[in-house]
Amino acid sequence: MSDQKSTVVIPCAGKGTRLYPLTKNLSKSLVKIGNYKMIDYAISECILGNIDRIVFIISPEDEQLKDHISCINNKKMPGLKKNEYVDTDIKIVEQKKPLGLGNAIYLAKDHILNDSFGIILPDDLILDRNSSINKMKSIYLKYKINILFGKYVSQDLIQSFGIIETGLRYENLYLTVNKLLEKPNPEDTNSNLSILGRYYLNVKIFDYLHNLEPGHGGEIQLTDALSKMLSDDKFIVVESESNHFDVGNLKGLELAEIYLNNHPL
Repeated sequence: MSDQKSTVVIPCAGKGTRLYPLTKNLSKSLVKIGNYKMIDYAISECILGNIDRIVFIISPEDEQLKDHISCINNKKMPGLKKNEYVDTDIKIVEQKKPLGLGNAIYLAKDHILNDSFGIILPDDLILDRNSSINKMKSIYLKYKINILFGKYVSQDLIQSFGIIETGLRYENLYLTVNKLLEKPNPEDTNSNLSILGRYYLNVKIFDYLHNLEPGHGGEIQLTDALSKMLSDDKFIVVESESNHFDVGNLKGLELAEIYLNNHPL
């Protein structure tokens, strides 16, 4: 079971409008944080997690990002020592139209190595030598259950995130998922547990993404597919204890820079 090949999908075709003017002429994933690019931290998490294949979903016109990704096996990555570095199988898939995160994940369908895969959203920066995606992979291999990474947020931020309403604990360890809400009004939920940008899912998610109607913001939402899948399959939450920064906005970027200045990788 531990020899099962693993895949992580990293969607990075977003326009990064929350980071304007930094991203006016630069891919969001190439924004510098500390001594590295945003995307490098996601790649490093995969390598530390012994992930066999990384599938990048990018915009067709993003040649800079394509070049950067194509050379990662020759670059130093954050938090990695030379003897930890290994060759990684890389797949680059173009998202020709900005149809949302759900569509981006669906485009990776033909590149998954086994019955499950991870997802890392690179603007959810997690600074931890213990790879979060590796922890999720290990739990999936043990229990064969879908996993969301969760973080508690303040009441005023509830409507900015996908929110998890939970039930009893699974194996007395992990909260079970009862319901998922995409950016709800705080009055419509009693939960403040948000979906952090890490997932580990069975490939059955592609059945729910297939022909999914656009949802919030007119985009194909991954959370909508997860909600449909929840009626047929079990999900648990791994609660984050890591240093996390939302570097998809300027304030989060500033906080991450301050942290890295004091805790260099």
